[in-house]
Amino acid sequence: MTESELRLEQLAASIGRARQRAGCAVLPAEGQREDIPVMGGEARHRDCLVSMLASGSKGNAAFIRCGHTKILIDAGISCRRIEKGLKAYGCSLSELDAVFITHEHADHVNGLATLLKKTDIPVYTTRETWSCLGRKAGEYAGRFVRLPRRVGLKEIQIVPFLISHDAARPVGYTIYHGDSKITLATDLGYISHDVELAAAYSDILILEANHDEEMLKNGPYPYALQNRILSRWGHLSNRDAAEFLARIPLKGLMKVLLAHRSEKNNTPALSLHTVRTVLSRGGRVVGQDILLRLACQNGHVRFQEGGNA
Repeated sequence: MTESELRLEQLAASIGRARQRAGCAVLPAEGQREDIPVMGGEARHRDCLVSMLASGSKGNAAFIRCGHTKILIDAGISCRRIEKGLKAYGCSLSELDAVFITHEHADHVNGLATLLKKTDIPVYTTRETWSCLGRKAGEYAGRFVRLPRRVGLKEIQIVPFLISHDAARPVGYTIYHGDSKITLATDLGYISHDVELAAAYSDILILEANHDEEMLKNGPYPYALQNRILSRWGHLSNRDAAEFLARIPLKGLMKVLLAHRSEKNNTPALSLHTVRTVLSRGGRVVGQDILLRLACQNGHVRFQEGGNA
């Protein structure tokens, strides 16, 4: 299935759901797969909201709101785009409580300096990551907060965990709010024991599904870059992400946001197909055990429950 065909099918499914809510009878088209996830759709879990303002090699930023606490994880897009993304949820830059940085690569910190210039929020990250930022954040050293093992911030607890990537000291994050658990794990060379523990029993999991291995090996990237991506310090493939999801411990329906997708070495349709196939073979039912959504470079995907979007 091409990307255009996938989008058309998703649009048809969305129209069908709207007609059903309006009380209209809807007959599925012959051959239509009703369980195809909707790109840019919503899911809910209590009063937690997760929105990927951008996800991919050109820039990453995640907005997370739990109750009245609002944080940003990474600032790899322009501050203007961050501001526009927050506005969609009735939030301004001044309402952010903190920004958490996973690592120092440009696609995760490009907008950080301007963000710090326009706000007075603290920046949580590892000392090694902060040291690598250089001029991007040098004049804001007073905002830097070295990551402890656990951060208590208003209504939430944030626990960092180590990940395997070619950066100084990269981390992922788990957020706890009441009995809700959200985990962000991207830029992974492989699924380490730390990642397995952090992601287990999450209600919402943001997980990297960066590339299809065959597309990467037969694509335009030079051999050295291919090896870097495929290494234990690179990025997680569709299949590795799928195999992890097939064995991850669940406490109910887990909402999974497939993130950091390569534009040259992956497609939305291929990513979904691979994950769905592996999950099915492992005995897990998409939509019943795991709900899949795709993050994209220019847009957002929301997971929320309760309150207003």
